[in-house]
Amino acid sequence: MKKYSKTIGDYINLTYPLIIALLFVIIDARWKFTYKVKGFSNVLESVITFSSIVIGFYTAMYGILIAMKNITLMKEIRQQNLNGIFKFQLYDSLLISFVVLVLSIVMQIVRNYDGSINNFFFNVWFAIIGYFVGSTYRAISLLLKIIFADDNKNAEVQKKTPLE
Repeated sequence: MKKYSKTIGDYINLTYPLIIALLFVIIDARWKFTYKVKGFSNVLESVITFSSIVIGFYTAMYGILIAMKNITLMKEIRQQNLNGIFKFQLYDSLLISFVVLVLSIVMQIVRNYDGSINNFFFNVWFAIIGYFVGSTYRAISLLLKIIFADDNKNAEVQKKTPLE
């Protein structure tokens, strides 16, 4: 069994959602956003809708991955011991999507009350939104690369054996 050695790109891939979350924290601290910003209720509704769509997309894609477990690319992932990284990225993205959904629903409730706890919830929510953006992009691009890599390989195989 081949052993995969991690590269700097792998570490960047694993950490860039954290970097994006940190950028969101910096933006929040710099411009002092609060839950009282105009249009916040519309933003919450949009985030709830988008995170629900992302969860649905992941659910559909995971079903496709299960069906594709015997393709060459998936076998290569297992042979190079990439299952851990692969599973982490997919679980991480799914988990953060649910966290964003639940926190957004909580924010819809707590924004109606005054208090310092609301600013705390907002700051946490805003940072997690940053992580959600990076994690979602990472997972969707990974899933699409797997889907299209399989399609390209199948197309090449079909071109080589047209009469079979």
